[in-house]
Amino acid sequence: MFISYCQHRHSTPNPKAPALWMQDVSASYEDVADRVALKNISLSVTRGSSTALVGPNGAGKSTLFKVAANLLKNSSGKVEIFGQPLGACHQRVVYLPQRSGIDWEFPLSVLDLVTTGRYVYLGWLRSLEKKDYDKAWEALKSLSIEDLAHRQIAQLSGGQQQRVLIARALAQDADLLLLDEPLNAVDVQTRHIVQRVLNEQKAQGKTTIVATHYFKQEEGLYDNAVYLKDGEICTAS
Repeated sequence: MFISYCQHRHSTPNPKAPALWMQDVSASYEDVADRVALKNISLSVTRGSSTALVGPNGAGKSTLFKVAANLLKNSSGKVEIFGQPLGACHQRVVYLPQRSGIDWEFPLSVLDLVTTGRYVYLGWLRSLEKKDYDKAWEALKSLSIEDLAHRQIAQLSGGQQQRVLIARALAQDADLLLLDEPLNAVDVQTRHIVQRVLNEQKAQGKTTIVATHYFKQEEGLYDNAVYLKDGEICTAS
């Protein structure tokens, strides 16, 4: 089960800085140390924009997100979030993994899972408060799944799973959303709802980066696109 992390370095972001800035960033995984998953990545994502991170499976999209979310340490280069080093604006970044990265048999209700998006604000001796549940319910309603709140996550369809994960991301109320394949293998209704929610996030000044390998089907939904292949930034093919 993917659960939010909690750190207490909540520094004030630089209002003039990009939402995400990377310079010559490389990264690899310990179990495949002989293969560099990211190679000298440099990019700058304007705050308040929507960006498609485009590439086939294995291109490095998820790895880039994990580095930006401080879940995987980069082996070289520099990363800043809103002008601050990784971890300093931790609550302002939320990473939505692919559905396959979640243990859907874990005994949790939908509401329980969505409220984990609030854990980043909690200290070790604090528990969820009314404001945290209010945020969770607000997120559920925005995805039109409030009727599923008390259902076990093991009972959800694929489209419902995706909406629950996005609701969890929204509950964190982050300023930078890293969404890994949110429109992959979902029904038409879910696709339309997710697109509406992403548009609403942008209207609120949030920054979204959406990983996809179906950019031709989604073209026009984003302000710009970054293309990855074999862990490197490339030009559109």
